[in-house]
Amino acid sequence: MANGIKTRKILLVSTDRTFGQDTRTAFAASEIIQLSTVEKNVTELRSEIQEAEFGAIIVDMDAARLEEVESLQRIMRRLEDKVPVVVVTQEFNAAAVRILVQLKVADFLVKPITTADLVRSVVRALQGPGREENTESQIYTFMPAAGGVGTTTLALQTAFQLHHSVTRGASTCVVDLNFQQGACAEYLDLEPRFDITEIENQPERLDRQLLDVMLSKHASGLCVLAAPTHPSEMRSFKTDVVVRMLDLVSAYFDNVVIDMPRTWFPWTETVLLGSNKLYIVAEMTVPCLRHTQRLIQAVYETAGKEVKPNVIVNRFEQKMFDNGIKQADVQEILGEHFVGGIANNYRLVREAVDRGVPLHEIDPNANVINDLKKIILPEEAVPTRAKSRSLFGMGRELLKRKAG
Repeated sequence: MANGIKTRKILLVSTDRTFGQDTRTAFAASEIIQLSTVEKNVTELRSEIQEAEFGAIIVDMDAARLEEVESLQRIMRRLEDKVPVVVVTQEFNAAAVRILVQLKVADFLVKPITTADLVRSVVRALQGPGREENTESQIYTFMPAAGGVGTTTLALQTAFQLHHSVTRGASTCVVDLNFQQGACAEYLDLEPRFDITEIENQPERLDRQLLDVMLSKHASGLCVLAAPTHPSEMRSFKTDVVVRMLDLVSAYFDNVVIDMPRTWFPWTETVLLGSNKLYIVAEMTVPCLRHTQRLIQAVYETAGKEVKPNVIVNRFEQKMFDNGIKQADVQEILGEHFVGGIANNYRLVREAVDRGVPLHEIDPNANVINDLKKIILPEEAVPTRAKSRSLFGMGRELLKRKAG
């Protein structure tokens, strides 16, 4: 967080003592940010902002109240765009967002928020507008090789790992492009709010304000863009609608995780070409692996060599003396495209789906989580010690037990 930023003073304006204490705790460990607080409503501010120079100001206010908005407007005029202002508000509505955008605040967050999101927002404000122009969003796309292979589970867990990552931790959004049978929102017990029909004929209507209205927000700070499912409607949307949506999401989030449908649509090629990482999720059956081969070929034929498909084999099992498919067989079939296997932990995944919670809330050290991190965040994966035991060693231990 200290990269390129000198010690800066930050001002928090808030009458919410709990929020104030959480904010002080969040910045207490920082060596480059000094937080000062003013326990006043924004309407009561007079000379507090003029008395000292601040690198950024956090204003906790009710954006639905006209008098508070007018007070913020006076403050913004006084600052003359020299100090970025991050607004934290309790209620969210399109009119309030439109006003905040017009006032050119650096960012606005809606309670309840995580302290991690607040810290990231302030750091981005301190770094200035040039950061967004020079930093491209990283797009991770997950495509199923067959039905029921666990693509949604892996996509969501990837999003959580990126969102909480030490090295790549930043704002993260999951985009569910399975408009007919998507389940991303349901897996997290969220209400899908993306009404694609509202922008179907006018994609340009989708702006930041409308995007915020249509985002489903998890308690962790992770955002999900998902539409209510319509299983009986098998229809496609124009490519420019999907492109507009992804362009806007990429502009406001550092990480974008896309859950693709199994069906190939006219916009599929565009999504693949725009992805930084493409993961095909397969399972350890001969038909699925053969279809994965054909899917890899289809990606190359459609998107060219610019897109490299990486295959994750889910529910990966490697048993001694098993006559089924071995890891060597998978590697022979998929070659360099095979990037790793995910352990078969049906009980954990089933419980997480039924409860509507991420996997790590049930077991943060689960094998599924660790296996996925080795693929998505290898720099943060904890190396596991080999626990291989020879048959001779096992027999010797049994003899010791009998002797005892």
